[in-house]
Amino acid sequence: MLTFTAQRLHDVTRRIFEGAGTPPDLAAQMADVLVEANLAGHDSHGVIRIPAYVDAIHQGSLVPAARPEVIQETPGSALVDGKYGFGHIAAAFGTDVAVRKAKESKAVVVSIVRCNHIGRVGEWGSRAAAQGVIAIVTVGGGGGPGAAAPFGGAARALGTNPISIGIPAGEQPDMLVDFATTAVAEGKIQVARAKKAPLPPGCILDKDGNPSTNPEDFYAGGMLLPFGGHKGYALSMVVEMLGSALSPGQHYNREGRGGAAVIIAVDATTFRPRDDYDKAADSTLSRIKSIPPARGFSEVLLPGEPELRSKAERLETGIPVAEATWEAIIKASQSVGVTIE
Repeated sequence: MLTFTAQRLHDVTRRIFEGAGTPPDLAAQMADVLVEANLAGHDSHGVIRIPAYVDAIHQGSLVPAARPEVIQETPGSALVDGKYGFGHIAAAFGTDVAVRKAKESKAVVVSIVRCNHIGRVGEWGSRAAAQGVIAIVTVGGGGGPGAAAPFGGAARALGTNPISIGIPAGEQPDMLVDFATTAVAEGKIQVARAKKAPLPPGCILDKDGNPSTNPEDFYAGGMLLPFGGHKGYALSMVVEMLGSALSPGQHYNREGRGGAAVIIAVDATTFRPRDDYDKAADSTLSRIKSIPPARGFSEVLLPGEPELRSKAERLETGIPVAEATWEAIIKASQSVGVTIE
């Protein structure tokens, strides 16, 4: 396992994407987002993704210089065209549109079509919460085989269908819920594969529908399982319906690609002044934090606290990167004419 500073990974990421034809400001923004995922402890959505994005650029499915725009708008809604650029750039733009409109109209829904992978969805829930807006962010409805089996099924039918919810607070840190509706995100299988480590039981089935802990079985035609059995499956279906039935992704996306990101945003001051909201939010969070820990636990953590602690630690000690991941990044850099020393 190698260790790098956040600045080192940021510089490498920016240079590679610039070499692949990304404008400097967008390349820097991509570096911000990917390294932030690593800092938060979500290595599955950090720099490990660089080779796949570079491959997508080479194949023409990702347009590195594309900039998103609003193509349809009402006081309570907006449709954003990602133009097949970096999904992270489209998601940041769409989140800011949702925040602006929520402050104008109190509650809005924004959908992003023609959008590539948007990375860690928690990034966008946090982005909205930092601006005083509650946001529910989902990505689903892609159609096709996907990567996950429905509850009780033995074939791929759903995506990982992630959801994040960012809720602003006052003096307390903002709360963040962020998870795939599968037992693990596909990116975490990539991380386990790079480390040559087994997966926890209950995460995947092999191609024949048998339980497995071998990451290679997933890439040999296996499938992810929903978390929490039928409950995770039901939540996955909510995300699927938002991305397929609510959003017109299938109308705008290329043939064979469906789905969309959907952001439901509510201004924190919809029903009360901000000071009043902050006091109420802090009171709720403090009440939960004050609960004595159960046996085997040192404290009660709030959703989002593990990420904040990971960031503080990794800023000080560095970000771990598997050797196989770093080798793939070097190979990606060479493919765009960038030398990484």
